[in-house]
Parts: sequence; C-alpha cells; structure tokens
Amino acid sequence: MIVGIGNDIVEISRVDLRLEKRVLTPLERENKPKIDAQYVAGRFALKESYFKAVGTGIDGNSFQDLSFLNRSSGSLYCKIHKIGRYKIEPFNFLHCALSHDKFAMATTIVEREKGQVYIGIGTNLGNREENIKVALEMIEDFAQVLNVSNIYETKPYGKTEQPDFLNCVIEIDTMLAPEELLDRLLDVEAKLGRVRTEKWGPRIIDLDILFYGNLILENERLTVPHYDFENRLFFVQPMCDLNKNFVHPLSQRTMVDIFKSLSQSPQSL
Repeated sequence: MIVGIGNDIVEISRVDLRLEKRVLTPLERENKPKIDAQYVAGRFALKESYFKAVGTGIDGNSFQDLSFLNRSSGSLYCKIHKIGRYKIEPFNFLHCALSHDKFAMATTIVEREKGQVYIGIGTNLGNREENIKVALEMIEDFAQVLNVSNIYETKPYGKTEQPDFLNCVIEIDTMLAPEELLDRLLDVEAKLGRVRTEKWGPRIIDLDILFYGNLILENERLTVPHYDFENRLFFVQPMCDLNKNFVHPLSQRTMVDIFKSLSQSPQSL
C-alpha cells in the first residue's frame, strides 16, 4: 500500500553550485567525481521529493540524512542515514526516479507492505532449540511472526573454535521503525542473557535485522541490509526457504542466485 508520494522539479540553470555543500553527502560526492549543476539539481529534487513523501517537507530534517546514489549499472537507489521524523505510518519500501532535460524532475514513493522484514536468529550456547523458541515468543510481543524458516546447524563463522550454531530466519510484520526494532531486538538478547565480550564469539542468542523491505540504511547503529549477508550461507539458505525470489536491495540479486553462488550447504535439521 502506498503511504506517501512526493514530487519535485528544479530548473537546472537556476542552481547555484554553492548549494553543493548543503545538498550533497560525502557519499554522493564520491559517487560523482565531477560535480555539475545537473547533479546538484537532481539530488536536491530527489531529497525534496522524499521529504514530501514522508509528509514533513525539509522542516526538521536535513539533506545530509540520505544519499541518492547510482549503482554500477546506472540504476538509482536511496541510502538512508537518519530516518528522522515523518507524518505517515512506517514504511518498508522506497522507490525513486529522476529525469533531466531543462529541469530535474524527481519522484519518491514510499510503501508499507505486510511482512518482508527479515530477522536472522543464531544460538550456540545452552539449549539452542529452547533459545530460539523463547526468542520467538518474546518477539511476538512487539511484532507478528509470519513465517519461520527451517533450522540449520552450521559451523561457526569468523571464530571457529566454539560450538556449532543453530540458525534460522523469520519474517515479521511490524509497525516499528528500523531503529526502534533494533532496540527491541537488543532488549530480547539482553533478557535472554547475551553478553557481548568478543566479536564472533559464542552467544546464547543473536538477532540481526537482515532486510527491512527494500530499505537501505547506514549509520553508526544500524546497517541494513546486513553488511555481510551475501557471504553467510546460514542467512542465505533460510532466506531461500522463506522467499527465494526476494531481491537484495543493493546487489539486485535474488536469494536463490546468491545461494547458487555459495558452494557449501549447511545440514538441515
């Protein structure tokens, strides 16, 4: 369901390049080695269209809150650094388009689709099956669990001298924004007794936001999609159980294509 639409038009000839510092993020400068008026006008129009789509306009937000970037294929995507405030219900899909002639013309559409928020679950301490069961029950307090993948027993990743893991992926429907969801998942981990002492170390429970629809987020607290998803078979295979045709928002590869590129398969329980 579409929850917001924003359009903006900027006359390119009227753009002052001194706007660059206000409009462009460091990522957008890296994405376009030679900055010109058309590029600045396009990013200005895209960001204005986004803020209109979420119902606020620029008031209370910043052009630095998001970057509009181009993939190597040339296709456009949005990377959100700060969700900020909005006057619409939380959304999990964002679509953007930009065209140029005399004007830069931008459109942003935000949607809320049921589900399509995916959480990775892992555990290698204590009663692993019970850990997963209790985590699911606790997640049901703030989200609707729609689907649960098969559970896979997998070898440790990164630090190998520790017990094997049980891993699965769940699909949830939630009205929580991404960082609110992160806070609730961290609370579940803490209540189940997780103590963070070392990277890739043993853990009683690990809850990772793998995908939040097609949103791409990157800030100090949260990176979505999960930064290393395409290298972790214990995420990819359970995702194939749930939605093999789901498209990775950054690489644009389907789950089944990513799975085929990984050579080793974990043992399904």
